Amino acid sequence: MDQKTVTLIRTSQRGDQKAFHELVAMYDERIMTLALQLLKNKEDAEDVYQEVFLKAWKNLQTFEFKSDFYTWLYRITTNSCFSYRSGKMRHHLENISLEEGYHDAYTETGPERSDQQNRILARVDALPQKQKTVFVLRYYQGHKIKDIANLLGLTDGTVKRYLHRATLKLRKDLATYA
Repeated sequence: MDQKTVTLIRTSQRGDQKAFHELVAMYDERIMTLALQLLKNKEDAEDVYQEVFLKAWKNLQTFEFKSDFYTWLYRITTNSCFSYRSGKMRHHLENISLEEGYHDAYTETGPERSDQQNRILARVDALPQKQKTVFVLRYYQGHKIKDIANLLGLTDGTVKRYLHRATLKLRKDLATYA
């Protein structure tokens, strides 16, 4: 973590909102992208995005510099996405559509995407939540196994197991399209 980030965190921990807003500006795009990829819906991602930074502000005193600040925010984001999504499912408040803003989070060429890409993204979306999260972090965001383990608070072996299961399921589900 660079010195500027450390200084902003320490200043924020003392209650300086301006310093915290600078921290938010440093990480907001990556956090929003992750929320979009996990929730598939821009409005849901925006809700979680706000919740993430509210939680970060409220819990900033607990940040002990044992991990990177980005890792800490990622954990808050993934946990918030899981909670948000399971709460929505539990209460059947809304059906999450594959068509509303989700696929564009995976690729910049949304409308120009091929049928094959659409099928792959639909199958990724159908993975169990933890497998999907690990798969997205690895193959769409390019994180290493160790980094994913740190981000999600899992062991390397658990991450590898989720990736393996996700890959096997995707191979099986997509075999008919080859």
